[in-house]
Amino acid sequence: MNDYKYLHIANTIKEKIRSGLYKPGSKIPSIKTLAKEMALNTDTIIRAYHQLESEHWIYAVSKSGYYVVKSINTEEDKPLIIDMLTTSPANEVNPYKDFYHCMEKAISLYEHKLFSYSPAKGMPELISLLTKHMVNYQIFARDQDVFITSGAQQALFILALMDFHNGHNTILVEQPTYSVMMETININKIPVRGIRRTANGIDLSELEKMFSHDKIKFLYLMPRFQNPTGFSYSIKQKKEILRLAKKYHVYIVEDDYLADLEINQKNDPLKSFDVDNIVIYVRSFSKTLLPGLRLGMAILPKQLQEGFIKMKGVMDINSSVFSQGALEIYLRSSMYESHVKRTKAFYKNKMDVLNKECGKNLQGLARCFVPSTGIFAYIETDRITAESLITNLENNGVQACSTNSTYIEDFPRPEGIRLCTCKADILSIVHAVQILKQILSDCNVK
Repeated sequence: MNDYKYLHIANTIKEKIRSGLYKPGSKIPSIKTLAKEMALNTDTIIRAYHQLESEHWIYAVSKSGYYVVKSINTEEDKPLIIDMLTTSPANEVNPYKDFYHCMEKAISLYEHKLFSYSPAKGMPELISLLTKHMVNYQIFARDQDVFITSGAQQALFILALMDFHNGHNTILVEQPTYSVMMETININKIPVRGIRRTANGIDLSELEKMFSHDKIKFLYLMPRFQNPTGFSYSIKQKKEILRLAKKYHVYIVEDDYLADLEINQKNDPLKSFDVDNIVIYVRSFSKTLLPGLRLGMAILPKQLQEGFIKMKGVMDINSSVFSQGALEIYLRSSMYESHVKRTKAFYKNKMDVLNKECGKNLQGLARCFVPSTGIFAYIETDRITAESLITNLENNGVQACSTNSTYIEDFPRPEGIRLCTCKADILSIVHAVQILKQILSDCNVK
């Protein structure tokens, strides 16, 4: 626990605030006082106070000390919940202040555009910048190939519904896959097939059979940090999937929602190898920036662009011009680069802790798949059903979800759960794994 000493101090202060021992607006002990009381060095206390300040529990007053934020909820009976369910970005890394500055700048810079209609395709200024920005990911697109959408989900919805030039209508999805994509397919009664994905990838022989016999419109996949498993494909697997798609005239929809968290600079997206223009690249700015922006992008082959933009125009005329203007300014500044660097370190640290704790506590109890970074980890066990495990976790104050809703009906599925690290702090992650260990230890093996 020594590695997390400053977080232990931070959590202790949070509990005192929650219980009302430290009242809203009241001063908390000085750094020197608390260091003496706890027999710790001042650096540890300073780190704990900075952590609390970044989470908006306390604020500093120059030459006076630290005070409790007045809006903190101090209900004594409020249970402590470990949230390993919520997928929105953590408050600690959300760039609220920076983006507020960008919104103000957007109003002055684009005042005549912000409150009128813009092209359904998106603001030309943002599109031009994104084209240049994607070169950093080894994607060399033209402005005319880039489309701004109201979140990546809108792009996926349109692609699922529209006609493709290969004349096919069945969507092939990894199993498990993104639950919202499954909902889109089910609501619209679109023919769907599934292919199992494991930590080792997919069966390429099975993929070739399905490509050759099942009239596949497109293969939908998340090549890296997949939701819900956190799995990533190797470069070799990506190239082989692309080769088979070309051979059988199948499009690929690449959902690269966590590209900004990649720490391996050589792990390029599938689109970077796409010399035949059969990969539709979809990207979101929600998971690593601000979800309320509701902005995404799609890079489309020429033959799909007309159908895509017609359907998008019918759906919303245009995506938020205000958000587009602010995003353009943010991406152009150095703030974005600093934010990505900070966010990468933040989530990698959490995954390192989760991996360490799972290795230490869950050996022999579960199969744990914890990537080196990203926001999702996957736990699989034969001791208890996934739904029962989720119920037991909830009864012990831990929120998570099973992967059942991410499968096609009747597709064989293991008993798996997803853990998300977005909202849980380090000590909460440690505690959640200990609770998971206790639940699984108490179960009889099937």
